[in-house]
Amino acid sequence: RLGGGPRRDRALLVRHGGDDDQESALRVLEHEGRIVGYGDISIEDDDLALDVAAPGHWQPFFDWAEEEARAAGARKVRLFTPAGHELERLLERKGYRLWRSSYTMEAKLSDVPPEAAHISPDIDVRFYESGDAEQLRIALNEVFSEDPFHHEVSPSRFREFYLRARGFDPSLWLLAWDGAELVGFVLAFVERVGEPGLGWINVLGVRKRWRRRGLGGALLRAAFCDLHARGLRRIGLGVDAENESGALRLYERVGMSIVRQGNNWVLSL
Repeated sequence: RLGGGPRRDRALLVRHGGDDDQESALRVLEHEGRIVGYGDISIEDDDLALDVAAPGHWQPFFDWAEEEARAAGARKVRLFTPAGHELERLLERKGYRLWRSSYTMEAKLSDVPPEAAHISPDIDVRFYESGDAEQLRIALNEVFSEDPFHHEVSPSRFREFYLRARGFDPSLWLLAWDGAELVGFVLAFVERVGEPGLGWINVLGVRKRWRRRGLGGALLRAAFCDLHARGLRRIGLGVDAENESGALRLYERVGMSIVRQGNNWVLSL
């Protein structure tokens, strides 16, 4: 078990970070000289998120996460699972409830380049530059302020999880400007971690005043063109299943379809 139990089971703990707003830690479970499980927690505000892979050895990681959450004064523990995963039965028995679901959507492109996006001549679209960092950070927080999964993007979080993200390439980050005001953005990557060959739309957003003008779809199509030019023929993104902004309809209009569902489970403490 983690933190005790028979001598043959041993937990190894490493604390890591990089963002001054978030404390995180990981543990691996060793059984008879073999690693049989991995768990990672991050604590922010009143929310502790657990990421775990430990077939047949789930319980020690739940105990650890819940103990850490209580010690930190967190109000809930949250866990993401693929829909239908065997772990969900255990979560139900432990009192976790299904909170929200999300979809992974994909578009399959042919060898013919996608149709170029039409963007209003009043809007200037260009690649991200280092001097855009603060305006982009502010826009991210504004656009996603009502998103239940969004946490405030601090300057350190922006550096750590955006600029230092694996595969960061400013020529795949498109920013839309109305004069000197940043009004929309699409941040793409040539792959999703662990899925080479899948171009990934990490973030797509348009500020409220500029919505319903076709800008979101135009930015998405432009990202498709850029990723296609890199040789990619599959493009994916994630979206909240309960998104009420019309995002699902937008993604379907550009040829994307749902390929899998994930579920977020929450235990209130």
